[in-house]
Amino acid sequence: MTKLKVRPYIAEDFLDIELMDYERECRVGQPVELWAQAKEKLGPAFTVSDPEGEIVFCLGVHNMWNMWDTPSGKVGEMWAVYSPLAKKYPHTLVVSRYLLAILFKDYVRLQASLDPVNCPEAIRLGEKTGFKPEGMMRKYGPHGEDMMMYALVKEE
Repeated sequence: MTKLKVRPYIAEDFLDIELMDYERECRVGQPVELWAQAKEKLGPAFTVSDPEGEIVFCLGVHNMWNMWDTPSGKVGEMWAVYSPLAKKYPHTLVVSRYLLAILFKDYVRLQASLDPVNCPEAIRLGEKTGFKPEGMMRKYGPHGEDMMMYALVKEE
């Protein structure tokens, strides 16, 4: 089995990753460089690459409430971007789950807003990594599209 390498995320990783078609379409009209830089500064994140150094995916989380804990604990917004290489490596899902477990340890809730129409692959991946659907958020997306809220919640 080919080993994937994990390291801390830096903004250049997002700018270097070959995005899947749905990822590229989701980012049309967005300030990609600012987004990439913000994700580096807002919280823990990882980049996963193959043995040749090609980026397979990046994922991370940032605290929703300006780095304060809520009475029940931290709530984090999860983000991820995958390249077509993710389909080449069958253990991408296992590595994704492992990194999410590391990120989740400091939070009571991780959430992700996903576009069910334009990014169905993101919905499938979210569900495969344990996220549960919570509801539709109307006109929530960057282009006014409806988004689905998914979450991982620690049970008491």
